[in-house]
Amino acid sequence: MDEWIRPWRLYADFDGRATRRDYWFFHLGAAGALVAVGTLSRLVEDSLAWLIAALRLGESNAAALLLFAIMLMPLLAVPILLVPSLAVSARRLRDLGRSPRWLLLLVAPFGGVVLLALLGLGRGGAADAEALTPASPAANGAGVYELAEHARLPA
Repeated sequence: MDEWIRPWRLYADFDGRATRRDYWFFHLGAAGALVAVGTLSRLVEDSLAWLIAALRLGESNAAALLLFAIMLMPLLAVPILLVPSLAVSARRLRDLGRSPRWLLLLVAPFGGVVLLALLGLGRGGAADAEALTPASPAANGAGVYELAEHARLPA
């Protein structure tokens, strides 16, 4: 739960680092929130449409305007989630040792797919190492090595 709350506490903080866990929990929580808002909006819209039809208020401009406003509710959630999403992505890029300028890929066609693969699957540095549990033998850094070191064969 803290992984979802931490980016909200750091709402517009583009400095620092974010673990892979922070990144994924925030974005999965944001997707869940968008689905919940969309579902709730649709249920309210359908109930209100039924009520308007039952009361024969279909000719009313106020009823149509109210239905339209309820229909736009999910679109209002997107800008609310935009800034923390960009901030956690910038912190994740910094943890990967990349510049936050990589976020400019979002404006390119299919750039979001490349960025998602980079952010979600990339192996982080210090912040991911700090996320290890104390019971782990690799928590103090002993036994942690890069894949490139592992792949080297002795001469």
